[in-house]
Amino acid sequence: MTQASKNPSETPPEISTVEPPRRTSWSIKARITRVLWALCEFVLWRISPPSMTGFRNTMLRFFGAKVGKRVRIHPSVKVVIPWHIDIADGVTIHERAILYALGQITIGPGTEIGPLVHLCAGTHDHTDPVFPLLREPITISDRCTLGAASFVAPGTVLAQGTILHPMSALYSDSTPNTQYRGNPAKPFVPATDQESTH
Repeated sequence: MTQASKNPSETPPEISTVEPPRRTSWSIKARITRVLWALCEFVLWRISPPSMTGFRNTMLRFFGAKVGKRVRIHPSVKVVIPWHIDIADGVTIHERAILYALGQITIGPGTEIGPLVHLCAGTHDHTDPVFPLLREPITISDRCTLGAASFVAPGTVLAQGTILHPMSALYSDSTPNTQYRGNPAKPFVPATDQESTH
């Protein structure tokens, strides 16, 4: 039998290489509000002096964020989706931190977030060809300390008194009053604390 006379049904089906279109999970209103916030953040937020913390807190509240008393946020902090943010009293957020609030970000009272910290409350489902957005919340409890350039993954809960060391990345829930370091971050007991237990 020649190649041309083969039964067409025996020819292996072609595999489509066309990916399905990715869908946006944002409404038109949300997209417009995001554009307005981006403009205000660029024009007003970033040029405001560091001392004008009340002004920046008011801006966040205007766009739907919940901001407590004595909250200090540096003007270089990057805020995405402010209406998904709930910041309690006495929180300090230092230079160039990122609040990537695709999902809810809740920060408890007395917490300090160091420079370049990244709170990432959103990701995508890479197992789905449509790559849908997953808005996984981050909860930071009372009196936590996040060291410089540390990272908190989507869906993570930091218990009260958690200390995340600089350059560390936390991908799972922490236990109260515990220090973590490394990537992925693991519980860590400083040498001085180990000596005091003996």
